[in-house]
Amino acid sequence: MRKLPETVQPPAFGFDKPAKERIIEASDKLFRLLGIEVAESLIAKDAHSNVDTFAKYFGHGDPLIDRFVESLIAKSEKLWDGLAAQYPNDPEAQLRWWLAFEEDQIGYAMEPRVLLSRTAAELFEPLKRHPLLREVEEHWQSERRRVVGLCKAAALRDPLDLADKLLLLVHGVRNERGAYGRLKPSRLLQQAGNELMVAHGAANRPAVDHGADLD
Repeated sequence: MRKLPETVQPPAFGFDKPAKERIIEASDKLFRLLGIEVAESLIAKDAHSNVDTFAKYFGHGDPLIDRFVESLIAKSEKLWDGLAAQYPNDPEAQLRWWLAFEEDQIGYAMEPRVLLSRTAAELFEPLKRHPLLREVEEHWQSERRRVVGLCKAAALRDPLDLADKLLLLVHGVRNERGAYGRLKPSRLLQQAGNELMVAHGAANRPAVDHGADLD
């Protein structure tokens, strides 16, 4: 009797990776969609695993939250690395492209800087300061120092005041999350930023075409 050819069965959906890796991927997805307070059981279910396996690798989930926050900070810093590489001797261009990128990205709920603001709000506790919230705040302070440094390097007047005004604008649009529909206030971020920079000594320049991928 002729033998039928052997076939290789593809791995069952969701079980082609170790449980630990599946849980990490599921947590990243659900933290983005639902926030860091999502139930452990829901993460385990999405990972085609169970709560006992979840606890074996990650306890009550704190290591996963740590990992998530650190990944958001790293991705947020990557933008600045890209700007520095693309415009190494032009601090004003770095500032303008930063504003352009933030204007374009706001409203994308999965964008790292938007998620970082949301996660910081979730980490807030009235009676104590969560260690991860300190990390987020340190990242924001680092960003502030960078913006101040760029304002100084661009020889703009009152660089600290200008940097803080620009940061107020940027953090405002990050927290907007597209809540205003098509005519959202964040569409004016570049215009408002340019007006501030001009008031502090920069030349009046047209808006940047923010189609470039710097993330």
